[in-house]
Amino acid sequence: MHIVEQVVRPSAEECRRIIDRVSLAWEQRQKSRQRLMTAQGREIALALPTGTRLQAGDLLLTPEGWIEVTSASEDVLLIRPRSPQETAFVAYQIGNRHLPMEIEAQGLKTLYEPILEVYLKQQGIPVERLQAPFTPIGAAFGHRHG
Repeated sequence: MHIVEQVVRPSAEECRRIIDRVSLAWEQRQKSRQRLMTAQGREIALALPTGTRLQAGDLLLTPEGWIEVTSASEDVLLIRPRSPQETAFVAYQIGNRHLPMEIEAQGLKTLYEPILEVYLKQQGIPVERLQAPFTPIGAAFGHRHG
């Protein structure tokens, strides 16, 4: 097992040899210390600086080459408010439950919460349960590596 202590954000100019990928859920991308299994069955251990949060596209350095981080599909609710008032109402409901939220062109996403799903449907707001990658607001900002 390799211990990974370095992660980089690739730039267009850099050509990195990617040897494997590791697909992580949002909560896994928040942990700087953990054991993981790659797509090709390599076991790696993260020992990154405290507070490091991974994002899709980050590269983990191993002696053989780079392992790319991808976002795993997760059980989420896609909520499609039809007006600014509905959007504010949904955002309030998600925030009031202290749930993470992603804002995208199709609508608002949050991790699956059955009570929220039922409540929003009762309010007549379009909501769909699906499997999709999830990166909430806040997780995409302030991303830094040393």
